[in-house]
Amino acid sequence: MPLQEEPKFISKEDRKASFLAKKSKKSSLGSDILGNLQKSVFDEHIREFLPNTCIETLLTPAAVRRELHLSDDPELEEEVVNFVMKSAPKLFITSLLAGLTDKDQELATAMIQFETKSVNDNSLPLPDSAFVDEAGEFLEPWTEVSRRSFRRNQWTVLVPIISESNPELDLDPDCILPITEKSRAGESGAFGEVFQVKIHEEHHLNPIMKYDGKRADVAIKVIRPVYRDTTDENELDQLRDEWVREVKAHIEMRNLKHQNIIEFIAAIKRGSDRYLLFRWAEEGSLRKFWEMPEHKRPVVTRELVRAVIMQIQGMADALDKLHNYRYGGGSYRHGDLKPENILCVVGLPPRDGQFGFPILKISDMGLAKHHNIATQLRHNTSTQYTTTRYEPPEVALKSELGRSRRYDMWSFGCVILEMMIWLLYGTDHLERFNSQIIDEGRHRSHWFKVDKDKDEAFVHPHVQATIRALYYDPECKAETALKELLTIVKTKLLVVELDPPATPVSSLAPPRSTDGSRAYSQELMERLDDIVARGKTDESYWFTGASREHIKDLKVDRAPESSYLSPNSAVGGNRPLRPRPPLRPLGENGGGIIPDVGFEDQPSLMVPVITVVEAKTRRV
Repeated sequence: MPLQEEPKFISKEDRKASFLAKKSKKSSLGSDILGNLQKSVFDEHIREFLPNTCIETLLTPAAVRRELHLSDDPELEEEVVNFVMKSAPKLFITSLLAGLTDKDQELATAMIQFETKSVNDNSLPLPDSAFVDEAGEFLEPWTEVSRRSFRRNQWTVLVPIISESNPELDLDPDCILPITEKSRAGESGAFGEVFQVKIHEEHHLNPIMKYDGKRADVAIKVIRPVYRDTTDENELDQLRDEWVREVKAHIEMRNLKHQNIIEFIAAIKRGSDRYLLFRWAEEGSLRKFWEMPEHKRPVVTRELVRAVIMQIQGMADALDKLHNYRYGGGSYRHGDLKPENILCVVGLPPRDGQFGFPILKISDMGLAKHHNIATQLRHNTSTQYTTTRYEPPEVALKSELGRSRRYDMWSFGCVILEMMIWLLYGTDHLERFNSQIIDEGRHRSHWFKVDKDKDEAFVHPHVQATIRALYYDPECKAETALKELLTIVKTKLLVVELDPPATPVSSLAPPRSTDGSRAYSQELMERLDDIVARGKTDESYWFTGASREHIKDLKVDRAPESSYLSPNSAVGGNRPLRPRPPLRPLGENGGGIIPDVGFEDQPSLMVPVITVVEAKTRRV
């Protein structure tokens, strides 16, 4: 028979400690809810919210029964539990957070009152009338203190869910946004600020995924609170209509699901505030990409040239899809295309120690305007607040007219030329190039100049001279993709002339430019498709493979102020210039003149031969 152990003596202090430890392990529903609250950091003051799945996991029938204290009436208890679980879980949690306790069965009384008045979760947020009777007296167990607490805490469980199926949210001014991390992106402009944020996973369905399988962060663009700046009803109506059109445009662009358009996530209206949510581009803008130390002098390789041109082709295709939306039944134009509005997203990780060229995505369509064919000739389609540097010449020649889709083609030509300078000579040369595009006051200017006396426009002389110099680069002297790309920029994009389009083959066919005028997006796509197709069959077409170690500088001779860049000029070699008709003065139809520049085979002198060609700048 085993020996019995002597009873162990437990002191009074140990018994108290054991009792308190056991009590502390008994967690109430209220404390569980408080322990699962998440911080929303978007607004000036941190607020807390309860994620949706926590409501489902914490609120069990057993937990509700424990808080109701109706065990003495099982039938009533079951009825109230069913009401809470099926129709009023958020009401129940908010009432609990409002301070209703088991004293006098306050929580059970409140739930019975709500059910009697047909108030449930669909009634949230609750008005003041939900807490009083017809005479205006508070219903049991509510007081002014608990009512205020309820109305404040109800936003804890009324946090929106952002999803692909619901891209437009109209929220109460007090609504909490489920943003758990926020950092200012350093971007601000005429329309507001941009922040990099993380949205709580349970409140962001269908997130954008990165190449590594992780969720992409979100860029939230805070539109300046213009609604607060006016009380004029006509202005407010105009602002509301503009917002509706803008959101519609973003949704339609998202539906294109184009790889080279930044992914639109949602538009949020919260009181007088407006927000646009997009995928966050981890590499920043194209301009910032060029300026990164590791990208300042790229090593030109066949793979890099191919990657750059493929991204240019992708952006051209995106513009074509926007310009010819719904098969010509309407169109979008960007209106502010520039390197700062082209974002870089990591596609695949770098290989062999070299950086991988990113996916380029057109962004900041906040200035986009929807143009139905029936309204394209209206005067109110002009874009305001556009960055003037990349504007085409027609804004100076006929700025009062509505602007066509070919507006974007000039801007895209500027971007492509900058891309070529960076690719072949690096960021320092690109900055030097831009510093020389100046006006008479030595301020940075458009890529064109205007003779105000004659109302004529021509490509800025330094742009002309740079294009000429690039033709003497080994990669543009040979029959390569870069030479063809440079020719496209020169002859189809940085072109002043905007003659009416040639007659299309059918009403569904995209418009075609006349010979010598600026191209439409479809024509640009055809030329780029030809480059890509040839590159697939001839790898040497992308890059000659010649060493560039001896090539340090892009030597640009300053062009005479009177020289012009024509869409039809000969390029290099001994190609003769075609005769041109005599100049005519500017007429009422908005015509202008564009002199022509050709080249004689004198690379050491690079003396331009100047002729002229008639040109008309018209709105289409």
